[in-house]
Amino acid sequence: MFGCYKKYVILYCLQRIADERTIYSVFHLLNGKKSSQTIQDAFLFQLTPFFRVYPAMTRQQFDQHLAEMRKEKWILEYEPSQYRLTDQGIDTLKEQLTKQPLPQNLNGWKFHQLSVVFWERLSLLVQVVSNLMSNNLSYLPIQRKKETHVWLKQFLQETKMDRHILAQKVYDELVDCLENSSNIRPQLLISRLTGTDAIGLTKEQAAVRFSMDQDYFDLHFQSILHSMLAVIKEKPVPFPLLNKVIQYTETEFTMTHSAQKTEELLQNGFTLEEIALYRKLKKNTIEDHVVELALSKPQFEIESFVSADIVDDILEAVKKVNTKQLKHIKSIVPHAQYFEIRLVLAVYGDAQ
Repeated sequence: MFGCYKKYVILYCLQRIADERTIYSVFHLLNGKKSSQTIQDAFLFQLTPFFRVYPAMTRQQFDQHLAEMRKEKWILEYEPSQYRLTDQGIDTLKEQLTKQPLPQNLNGWKFHQLSVVFWERLSLLVQVVSNLMSNNLSYLPIQRKKETHVWLKQFLQETKMDRHILAQKVYDELVDCLENSSNIRPQLLISRLTGTDAIGLTKEQAAVRFSMDQDYFDLHFQSILHSMLAVIKEKPVPFPLLNKVIQYTETEFTMTHSAQKTEELLQNGFTLEEIALYRKLKKNTIEDHVVELALSKPQFEIESFVSADIVDDILEAVKKVNTKQLKHIKSIVPHAQYFEIRLVLAVYGDAQ
């Protein structure tokens, strides 16, 4: 099946940013660009589930989707690189999301890095355990990465279980984990697992099997992995083997490396100006990092960067204009700096 659901995801994201960003902010979000601006957009417009859900999408492919949506009269370019949904586009999106709702457990922001490794390891583990049960040593591994094979060898050495017991425990944990994951279709994942007597389907084959658009299947598949990871991380004790599958991997993405460096200097008492001078960066770049820190760390305190009075003024302005567009808020609170507005939106944006 030809993939086209991606266009509806673009429409949904475009509707969320509501004339306040260029269309390419949506591309960077879906592509997973690890920049302060993209991270801020993901949080401010409540689009974190879609962060890096389409990492392989190129700019050319994205532009092709835009051209098709313009031809369908779903979107209108009112300024260069600035688009908004037409009435027809709004109706089309509403109809499509009624027929094919967005997966509820999608969490690209938190799990986009971990889910890739999790699937590579899990699929190889299931294949190897299945073949061990059958005493079959002649098969092609479903995963080819050397690091995945090294991990599996270490996993088997550490568990030191009888193969029959290991197979049963892997099966039981996998079933329990899927049963504890609500609002998913487990069969989409199961169809892709390879065992002794069954070769797992590719994403394309599985999409055809379940009569799903390829893009839509891909989103649901990611959603299943994200849901499983959330269950394992929340309750690791009932899933000792699956918990081992996600050990020694990169943790979920929180912020850029550059922002982490700025955080270290802030903790050592440096001012924003001193950090900019020390790192040979512009001050507004360091301010970007501070906003990123506020988004990534729930307990981040902004009192040292913006006064309580200005916080109140900004929040009141947001209520009046009903927008997160900085220039509109600034027009009502001219005494507030853009940095202060962005910082307040980072901390209180969802509440507003």
